[in-house]
Amino acid sequence: MAKNKNTTIDLSKENLFFEERNQTIKLLNFKIQTMSLDIAIYENEKFIKNSTMVFAHLPKKLKAKLNPTK
Repeated sequence: MAKNKNTTIDLSKENLFFEERNQTIKLLNFKIQTMSLDIAIYENEKFIKNSTMVFAHLPKKLKAKLNPTK
């Protein structure tokens, strides 16, 4: 029987964020199976929307924190 890889890691308490196009993007959840992230987007410290992004689009510093196997 295959392992259940449908694991989600809660990142909301880690306070991981980065700046992109005058927006602050905070990481909420990391979905390991799809290698995607749930994110919250803020502009001028005001919440805009929740969205998703792929792991590959993260800055290198955040990738290293989430995937320390290298």
